[in-house]
Amino acid sequence: MENASKPLMLVSSIFHFPFSISHLSSGDQHGTFRKLISSIKSRPVLAVSAIAAVLSVAAFLYFFANGMTNVYGDGVAHLNIARKVVDSPDDSLWRRYIQIGSPWLPLQTILMLPLVANDWLWRTGVAGSIVSMLSFVIAAAALFLLAREVFRGEEREWRTLLPLISVGIFLLNPSVLYMQSTPMAELIFMAALVTAVYLLQRWVSEQTTRRLAVAAVGMAIATLARYEAWPVAVLSILVVALSSVGHWNARVRSCALFAAIVTAGPIYWLWHNWAIYNNALEFLNGPNSARGVYLQNRSQLGWSTVFVGHGALDVLTMAVTAAVCAGPFVLLLGGVGFLRIGIDMRRKLLKILPAMLLIVPFIFHVLSLYRGEIQVFPLSIFGMHNVRYGLPYLLPIALFAPATILLFKNPARRVAALAVCVIVVAQYGYLVSEGLSQLPIYQEGYRSGVNSPSAREFSRVAESLRTNPRQGRILMHTGALGPLVSKGGLTFSEIIHEGTLRWHQVDDGIPADIRTVIIQKDDPLDLRLRETPALARDLVKFQEELSVGSIKVFTRK
Repeated sequence: MENASKPLMLVSSIFHFPFSISHLSSGDQHGTFRKLISSIKSRPVLAVSAIAAVLSVAAFLYFFANGMTNVYGDGVAHLNIARKVVDSPDDSLWRRYIQIGSPWLPLQTILMLPLVANDWLWRTGVAGSIVSMLSFVIAAAALFLLAREVFRGEEREWRTLLPLISVGIFLLNPSVLYMQSTPMAELIFMAALVTAVYLLQRWVSEQTTRRLAVAAVGMAIATLARYEAWPVAVLSILVVALSSVGHWNARVRSCALFAAIVTAGPIYWLWHNWAIYNNALEFLNGPNSARGVYLQNRSQLGWSTVFVGHGALDVLTMAVTAAVCAGPFVLLLGGVGFLRIGIDMRRKLLKILPAMLLIVPFIFHVLSLYRGEIQVFPLSIFGMHNVRYGLPYLLPIALFAPATILLFKNPARRVAALAVCVIVVAQYGYLVSEGLSQLPIYQEGYRSGVNSPSAREFSRVAESLRTNPRQGRILMHTGALGPLVSKGGLTFSEIIHEGTLRWHQVDDGIPADIRTVIIQKDDPLDLRLRETPALARDLVKFQEELSVGSIKVFTRK
């Protein structure tokens, strides 16, 4: 904890900066302060972005100083995929490209490419954290703009205040502040989704071809972030069809233009999977897909069958997951606000139909849980699994929660606004009352990526590799063993792994330049070594240097 002192001092100075204005010397002090306030009022989006940036940096410094930012195994894998593209031992552009692989969509990988080339940024995970932090700021600005569109019909005072409350609910959420400090994909998806929805909402307000094309591009980008955006994209085409104005042929042209651009994202990804794996649905039914991983780990995930085919239980599970991330009282505010908006605008619902798309990921997850395609368990008493799936629900919660204030008339409305702010602050305070390290969304990553038996095995092997640098080439399957690369001081350029040409050329024997072989019990390389006579024969030339649990390291004699 001593390492946290300097970042915490910096955070403290950041938050005390506004108060230091009062200590300015007399003279133009009041004039400067009035100019500052005037500037914030005239450019609220800039102000929201600036506040989001300060909170983002402060949160990251705290979590990074306490070693909390890179604990998710999936986060390490995201970083390694991007690093494989940069660090490929094969020079051709195509060989570098196919390192993107499947099933994870490519947007995060592409955004990290300029950063993971730096060794320190890659190994510490900061490369991914920077992308998440930028996404956090973009999501905050887009949410503010979207809320301003949704509440534009209210009185002037509330047209500004309600969007600020929405963005405050988002910015101050402890789970979001933690996840935006990590190299995970949640914040990238949230930023892409809310930006796409805002652009579509803006088009509904003022329908021009240019705005429609920009909204379509935004939605296409979102489809390359996470699969939850795919049903949103499909329904967005329906929104365009229902919301378009003018003659029927103009509506058809608008819908066709939007659909052509939006579907480019999923069509590209289908081609990507076909070109690499000869299976356009590799991301859905391949060995590394969610379905494939479940089939490989049925013994550990057998509990999830209780959710298959039980709709009411699945809705309750995802609602509890949302409550774990956002807080039950904040979730309740979001639900009441959503009902208020829906009832009040039932005759003009088409005007805010794009904003309703933010709820689609919840429905998608419920259906996926019902069909057994994902596994979620949000309660720590039985072990947490995929708690982070509830994080994107904070977008509709934050957007609609301030609408509860509109249930009241002036002057009671001011009291209601204060009450909503107090409830949100109290709820978030309770979420962190036992310490930030006890946040469920952090505990999920910590328990599986740091404190599990397999994670401790990885740490011991990585430490050994780091203290005993390798000589020559290394043969290993970096799918499951990827953390050993970044944490063990290795580089992908020295490894013959499943993404390289030479991986497919070693069946006739282990080449002489390979000095180290690392396997995990029953991983693809272990199976090849046992089933291929030439490889099994050559493995005798190696001696077992280290054995930790299911992992073994062999070095050439």
